[in-house]
Amino acid sequence: MKTKLKQEAKDGWILLSPLLLLTFIFLLYPVVSNFYFSLTKWKGVGKPVFIGFENYKTLFKDERFYRSLKNLGVLVLYIPLGVLTPLVIANTLRKGFRGWKLYRVLLYLPNILGPVILGTIFSVILSQIGPVTDLLTKLGVKNAQEIYILGKSASAINSLAFIFVIWMRVGFGCIYFLSAMSSIDASLYDAAKIDGTNAWQDFIHITLPSIRFSIEFFTVLAFIEVFARMYGIIFTLTGGGPGYATYTLEYGVYMISFSAYQKGYASAWSVILFFFCAAIALIQIRLIKKGENN
Repeated sequence: MKTKLKQEAKDGWILLSPLLLLTFIFLLYPVVSNFYFSLTKWKGVGKPVFIGFENYKTLFKDERFYRSLKNLGVLVLYIPLGVLTPLVIANTLRKGFRGWKLYRVLLYLPNILGPVILGTIFSVILSQIGPVTDLLTKLGVKNAQEIYILGKSASAINSLAFIFVIWMRVGFGCIYFLSAMSSIDASLYDAAKIDGTNAWQDFIHITLPSIRFSIEFFTVLAFIEVFARMYGIIFTLTGGGPGYATYTLEYGVYMISFSAYQKGYASAWSVILFFFCAAIALIQIRLIKKGENN
């Protein structure tokens, strides 16, 4: 009996070994090696020079780092609106009306185009010679060409937040929430209708509680994208500017690594980014387990 159990355990490890090897190569090794490089002075070629925690000391004195955290704070403030907008639209589409399927397709278009293409498009739209400036000129706004939305710190970060956190996520959010709403028992709405509830009360007391897990999960996904998936649109829309007005930790890692060729210092930035993403991932895992239990 013991021999059989040992053989089954051995077979299990043999079957798991390819997965464990891939996990080590593509997950554990990069994380550990990145932490090591964060303790070195390295340009990407040659032998890394060990300098201890000097990169972290430099990081905590770097204006770009603190500006990145501030910018991430602004982006995070847009997440509630980025969740609520597709939620309300999905609830409207759920009821069905003429052409609602076409609206759903149109709302999803930004997800098909991708952040790099959209960043390029909006950089033209919001430029000093773009359609926005042309519209302002036709409306009689004086010196409209001097109004450059992406040229001012406050308007640049808020424009970036609106485009990425809200506008780009509306389509995916609508599809996601429509899928979640389709699983709600229709008899709940029928019973509520008999009690004389209106559409708003149905939304608050039936729809939201029924898809609570989906809302929480979508919110966590929004956090992940804000922290780790904004490089493409920042690079094409604002280039991190004006100044460091639209810098984020992720963008800083790319620029320090591939523009300044300070691989060791960039690794220190990515370690900080890793801890942020790890914390979000832990929250996501807890939500998944909570959803399974419910």
